[in-house]
Amino acid sequence: MLSPAELNLLSRLDLSFRRPVSGLYAGERRSPRAARSPEFSDFRPYVAGDDFRQIDWRAYARLERLMLRLYVAEEESSLNVVLDASASMEVGTPAKWPAARRLAAALAFIGLSSMDRVAVGVLGDRRLHTPHLRGKDGVARIWSFLETLQTGGAAGPAQLTELDWSRPGMTVVISDFLSEESKGVAQWSAPVAGLRRRRQEPLLWQILAPDEENPTLSGDWLLVTAESEESRELTITPALVAEYLSGLADHRAALRQAADGAGGRLVASLSSHGLEEQMVAGMARGAIRR
Repeated sequence: MLSPAELNLLSRLDLSFRRPVSGLYAGERRSPRAARSPEFSDFRPYVAGDDFRQIDWRAYARLERLMLRLYVAEEESSLNVVLDASASMEVGTPAKWPAARRLAAALAFIGLSSMDRVAVGVLGDRRLHTPHLRGKDGVARIWSFLETLQTGGAAGPAQLTELDWSRPGMTVVISDFLSEESKGVAQWSAPVAGLRRRRQEPLLWQILAPDEENPTLSGDWLLVTAESEESRELTITPALVAEYLSGLADHRAALRQAADGAGGRLVASLSSHGLEEQMVAGMARGAIRR
């Protein structure tokens, strides 16, 4: 699904968690718990019952107080990749679906390479998902799952509240976020805030086609909604295009507000972007790091 050159690129990247995470097993994520590891965290005073081997004798020489050295614990986290497979993902030139599916494959690879527990599922059908897998052996299973998915139907913010397979960690929602249901901040705020209450850090990744980001249509058109198949005749004028662009900007601002309000992020990219450009967009928003 991804080329060797792309895998080489991804092997140098990682997901950037905003908050410390607590897992069940050792991994590579910063934990809120202190433990022995190579990375120093802080000092605290020694109390009866502490491990005397953690005493910093140099600090004692300076302060004349017994102080313990604390270290960062590194534990596994979970990465939940939620992919919009609705009919609207086939709209645009180039279509958004291939780019979205490759992005899901890339993020899953990054998570598995960091020894996270990774699962991939479909927004709108909670039955369609993989189990949480760990290690690079899970790459083939997740990619096989992605290759079997087909687009169709509708998906919207309400489906986020129906996810029953996601675990605490990071939840990435890859979608165009375009549906009749998703107009305005209120529709996304509650479902995204629900992720935070379930101890999931939300990352909303919006993929649009270039002709959705900057439409060049003009004249008389019959527009058909991909998900509902409703049609409408329109005469597209510069004023109407300007109104659309203003609405798109407001919609993206609403998504960003929903993500920020839940302690997450919004990343926006185009279906015409290659995988490297997708990763650069993620790095620009602090979601991906080297």
